[in-house]
Amino acid sequence: MCEKIQISWEEVNSAQVDQRLQQQDALARATQHYQQQTATDVASVAANMVRTKLWYNSFFYTALFGFLGGLSAWLLGEVQMVILRTEREDFFEMVEQRAEIVEAVNQGELGESAAELLLNDLYDEYGENPYVQLLMDDSLPEAEKDRAMDRRMLQDGLREFVQQLIWFALLGIMISFTLSIGDHVVGSNWRAVIINGSVGILLGLIGGGLVGLFINQLYNALGGGGGDESGWVLQIFARSVGWAVLGLFIAIAPGIVLRNWKRSIIGLIGGFMGGLLGGLLFDPVSLVLGNAVVSRGVAIIAIGMVAGLGTGVIENVAKTGWMKVVGGLLAGKQFILYKNPTAIGSSPQCEIYLFKDPAVAPQHAAIQQLPVGYEIQDLGTSTGTFVNGNRVTRARLRNNDRIQIGSTVFMFQEKGRG
Repeated sequence: MCEKIQISWEEVNSAQVDQRLQQQDALARATQHYQQQTATDVASVAANMVRTKLWYNSFFYTALFGFLGGLSAWLLGEVQMVILRTEREDFFEMVEQRAEIVEAVNQGELGESAAELLLNDLYDEYGENPYVQLLMDDSLPEAEKDRAMDRRMLQDGLREFVQQLIWFALLGIMISFTLSIGDHVVGSNWRAVIINGSVGILLGLIGGGLVGLFINQLYNALGGGGGDESGWVLQIFARSVGWAVLGLFIAIAPGIVLRNWKRSIIGLIGGFMGGLLGGLLFDPVSLVLGNAVVSRGVAIIAIGMVAGLGTGVIENVAKTGWMKVVGGLLAGKQFILYKNPTAIGSSPQCEIYLFKDPAVAPQHAAIQQLPVGYEIQDLGTSTGTFVNGNRVTRARLRNNDRIQIGSTVFMFQEKGRG
């Protein structure tokens, strides 16, 4: 015969009992919320996904942030080219215009008197240029003119080399920065924005600077700068290869921060594709529009957009396991399970960051990749982790399992598994 259990009035009113009742109440409310969401809230979840799916679509936001990086890199690059422009560049511009006038006379398109007026206007416009002044100075012997011209050319050549390094560094910094922060801006993880953005700036600076050191030599070695039709084709090829090398550096930062070789390789391929297309577009756009500034803009923005979009496409093709948010603030966003384990929680240090949810613990759950498949583990939380409506401590995951943590509902997906 069983003995009766006796509970005193003091035990009923103890803090331990109150705490246990609060935990049970929280669990009951979480379970009820899950059941309501899965049973009666399907329409609102679908509507929320329609509203947010574009912003959280990785193809969209990687291309968008790549576009912003390319646009800002182009604008900053043009500003620094104006600020650091040398007298030698102005002189070469004047020489080119003079050659066009002479060619027009030789072709019979322009009379000599009209050409003389145009040349006088040209010399007046560039009269303050030291190269033009040397050229027009009849008091100096030709040999002395040549030596003075060579000295000035050397000085300006060094300045133009530094200008080129700054230009490529700016390009690398801006595109690498925006591609590094895009995913975390969308997820409102500002801590990760600062960390990844800093790494992106550093890698963009290093990559852009390194490419700036040798890109002219590479361009010339591959046959760039030719004047005939075959030389023009080689020029496009040479520029495409050079800019593709630059692209290798601008999309690798997120993989380095994650210390994940797969994500790093995806970034390298995406950046290479962007640089290749940008290089292919540069000369044809310049030929059609006759404007080097616009040509640079089109090419640089293409580098950023294609690097971002290419990274998103390759990432989706190469992914093996991921979590898609089907309910909550981040509805429509997917989290690829790169890191093992992948932490989920309200701390910005988590790979899956669930912000503004009091029911989510800082370190709430973790997803572990096993030799075959994945499993999820609750990290001792009071509000619990639910798989298909059941509270779990640890559970193997299967395709289309619905996981609820706080007010966020995920659908687990694994490639090649039904």
